[in-house]
Formats: sequence, structure tokens, C-alpha cells
Amino acid sequence: MKRPKGIIFDLGDTVLSEERFNPLRGTSKILESAINPHNLTPIEIQAKADEIYQGLRSSREDLFVEFSEQNFHRLLYETLGIILNVSYPEVERQFWRASTDFKPTKGVVEVLKYLKINEIKTGILSNTMFSGSVLGEELTRHGLLHYFSFVIASSDYGFRKPSPRIFDVGIKKMNLEPADIWFVGDTLEYDVRGAIES
Repeated sequence: MKRPKGIIFDLGDTVLSEERFNPLRGTSKILESAINPHNLTPIEIQAKADEIYQGLRSSREDLFVEFSEQNFHRLLYETLGIILNVSYPEVERQFWRASTDFKPTKGVVEVLKYLKINEIKTGILSNTMFSGSVLGEELTRHGLLHYFSFVIASSDYGFRKPSPRIFDVGIKKMNLEPADIWFVGDTLEYDVRGAIES
């Protein structure tokens, strides 16, 4: 097998393992600094969020299009008449920090060190409604961002894996021939299929 010149990694459950995702905690955090004229509870708001998300799900899964977390929050809170006192990028950050908990996947640090020593380029390509800047901040918290030359979040580009369009962005950022790039991920449908078709 030919040695790669670059490797693009999935993020969730590949580079970082998700220990917890509790959207109710994220919603509660956002409400701390919001004007809530109808006194809606975090549970009521989360029920509306779940309803909106279900409406988006088929587009995400069938058409491989992506929506941003910032636009999701804008739609949610403006629909409910809740006024936020911080910017939507800050809402996204607060929600992420309160609702998620990640740790580096076992063995990933050793792999990344090996790749860096051997001058094999690395990048991140993640299916997520969260922005690349939020993912970068999470990688920084774990001391991993410096290993990657780029972080691509599907929400920043409008397409999700397995769409070849999002893989094409990663290939371009690698500045290598597709045959010289490996893709490492945890799902056959999104990661393997998309990489093969790119």
C-alpha cells in the first residue's frame, strides 16, 4: 500500500470522543442572559428545538446539505420571541461549551505526533452544524489544533459528507493529488463512501 502524503480525519468519535451531549444544558446556559417575555422553560424551548431539528433532518440526510448552528438558534429564539443579549457566534460557543464534553480518542495523540514527525499533512473534515471556529476552539482545549493544517465544518460550506463537494474542499486545502490522501473516519456511509466518490 502506498504511503499517504496527507490524511484528512473526521472529528467526532475519530479524533475526539464525545462523552456527553446535553442540549438542555446548552439551552439553560443561553437563557441566563436572554430576555424571555413568555417565561418559557428550557424544556419548552428544547421541545421546539427538537421539532425544528426534525424538520431539517431529511434535508441533511437525503440531500447532504448542512445548516449552521447560528442560523438554527436565530430561527429558534426569534420564533419564540426570546431576545438574546449576545451575538449568534457567542450563542453558538456558549451552547457548545455547556452541552458537550469531549476527550481525545485513545491513541490519537501518538498517531498525530507520528504523522507530524514524518511530515504527513493532516486536516479535519466534520459533519456538524457547529462552525469550524468552535471545532478549532475545542481542539485547542485538548492541545490538538496545532497538528492540523485546516478544520472544515460542513456548516461553513453548506454540504455534508458524503457529498463530494465537501471532500473536494479538503482535497484542495491539502494541495495534494487525491490518490495521495487518505481519509480516516468512523462511519461507512459518510466517511468511506464520500472519500471513495471524491
